Amino acid sequence: MKIRRFRILSITLLLAAMCMIPFRCWAETRRDHDYSLAEGATLRIMSYNLMHPDWSRVPITGRVEIVTSIFLDYRPDVVAVQEAGAKWHKALIPVLVDTGLYSFACRKSNADGFTYNTTCFLYNPDTVSVVDEYILDLDFRDATRVFSIAVFERNSDGAMFVVSNTHPAPREEHANYSRNMEKLSQYAADTITKYADLPVIMAGDFNTPEQTDAYLAFMSKAKVRDAKYAAKILVKNYPTYFGYQVEPNTENFDLCVDHIFVNEYIEVVSFDAVIDHDVMNASDHIPIFADININRAESGE
Repeated sequence: MKIRRFRILSITLLLAAMCMIPFRCWAETRRDHDYSLAEGATLRIMSYNLMHPDWSRVPITGRVEIVTSIFLDYRPDVVAVQEAGAKWHKALIPVLVDTGLYSFACRKSNADGFTYNTTCFLYNPDTVSVVDEYILDLDFRDATRVFSIAVFERNSDGAMFVVSNTHPAPREEHANYSRNMEKLSQYAADTITKYADLPVIMAGDFNTPEQTDAYLAFMSKAKVRDAKYAAKILVKNYPTYFGYQVEPNTENFDLCVDHIFVNEYIEVVSFDAVIDHDVMNASDHIPIFADININRAESGE
């Protein structure tokens, strides 16, 4: 009987180890990672869908620690976060905001009954300050589908730049998605026109795979480039959506729906994605970030 139990235990451990092998192939360890800003870059912009606990029915307990550690390891100057409902706001405030490490922009929702904007920003107050912030609705039927805009000023030299954040309806909701994308593309084009002399970054979960007609049409209308392919150094190119605690299919770029777009005044030095064991347990998306330069027209470039 003891021998049989030993064999069962051995087989169980072996199967568990075999199940972990594929995950180790794509994962890396953040402890051994270089988090410093890419050489030649002056700002880091991140986009991250945190996975709404009410929509996914996955509590944020345990996930908050992973998300905050990512922010504190990589220290982006601005993070465009999506699906950041009330529970995320209340959990992040004590560890990030009350400690002075980060502040919120576009935090308050436009809609009655919605205290917190799910598509907002966290920014590092030591490096940048907010000059202006506002939220445009993509759909009056859904307060969570918005186009958030914040104008920032870099503390070191007063250089100004604009960051937008968005999260249109998923493609499965055909009518909502089409309506959202049409309005989103117009808002993006209007923003580029409004801030014609400033560097502009447009981040978010666009629910739109790269190289699709909608993706190409958005870039064409807004006159922006995908930071991933504009980067001098593309460190990692991964699909950004993979399903919570599911190993991502690294070849399926139909699942690359999170993007960072930039206008002509931005030099993208490096583009990267956070891939490690913890990220799979934090959300159903991975964080992406771009190290950029906003030193632009005043130098005659």
